[in-house]
Formats: sequence, C-alpha cells, structure tokens
Amino acid sequence: MNKTNEVFIFPYLDLLFFSILAAVSEIMSYKMLEFWNSSFYYSFSVVLCLISMIRWGAAGVVVAMIGGIPGILFSPMSLWSGFLFYSLSNAFIGIPMMVYRSRNRDAIAEGHVFLLLYIFLSHCSLSAGKGIAIFLLTGETTGAKDYFWATFFTLMINIIVCSVLQMRKGLICDMRYYFTDMEGEGYGNGRN
Repeated sequence: MNKTNEVFIFPYLDLLFFSILAAVSEIMSYKMLEFWNSSFYYSFSVVLCLISMIRWGAAGVVVAMIGGIPGILFSPMSLWSGFLFYSLSNAFIGIPMMVYRSRNRDAIAEGHVFLLLYIFLSHCSLSAGKGIAIFLLTGETTGAKDYFWATFFTLMINIIVCSVLQMRKGLICDMRYYFTDMEGEGYGNGRN
C-alpha cells in the first residue's frame, strides 16, 4: 500500500479503533455496575469521543453513537427507545465541534482554557440531547438538568483525563496537521 492510501485510510481506522474502545468501555462499565451493584457509573466512551472529535472534527461523534450501542443491548427499554436515548441523543455531543467547524483544532488541544470550555460545552450539549430524549420518551421536562447533575462527576473525570493526555504531544491533536508537523520534528518530545 502506498503512503497516500495509508493516510487516506488512517482516519477511518482511527475512528473504528476509538469506536470499538468506546463500546468495550460501555460493556465493561455495565458489567462492573451489575457486579458491584453500586450507584456510581463511569465509562470512557465520552472521553474517547471528545478526543476523536479533536482529532477528526465532528465526524468523531460516531464514537459516541457506537459507544451507546451496548446501552441499547443492556437496557430494558424497547429497541426504538433505547436507540433514541443511548445512541441518537449522543450525537448532540458534536454540536460544539460543528460550531467550531474546520478551524485548527490544535488551539483546543493546546490551550487549557479552550480544552476545558470544549469539554464543558460538549457535556452541556450531551445533556441537552439526553434531555430531549427523556422528554420524548417520558414527557419529563427536567431531563437535561437532571442528566447534567447526575453526570457532573463524570464531567470532572473527563476533564482530568483530557488534561493529563494533553501533556503528551500527538494524543490530543488535530490530525489534519499532525502528519505534516511530525515530518520536521522528533516523535514524542512533549508539548512546547
């Protein structure tokens, strides 16, 4: 395979890899929740989606949608209700990246304030999507607020994980520019 084909295929493979990791993370979280019977639930699927959206733009939202599939399988909801709540509503997490459009996402990845703002706005958008799904399924109007506060601890963990990963160059970056930037630099020397 020539170098052009490898670069062309890489985004799809990267998104596929992140999607598989998100689905496996959800399965593990459901099984641990079932095993320990606790009220605490954390899955890395949201943080994987946040990273993939910085890497590939709004197309990275597919990671959150595929990451929601195990929720459909483990939920007592009907197939349509499960799809609406666990997968389709996850698409709302991509709203901040769609608004940001095709600007250089390295500004988000390298700036601490921009990264925090991006994570917070993505969480708010995801909460809005879940709130809409809850309203459509149950008629309850406080779903977005309830989901936001129920997952606030998860938001804090996502901020910590992304902040730690931000310290290592190449993990959270705009992949459109990564290949050209790395031609002139050594690999893995950390952020400037």
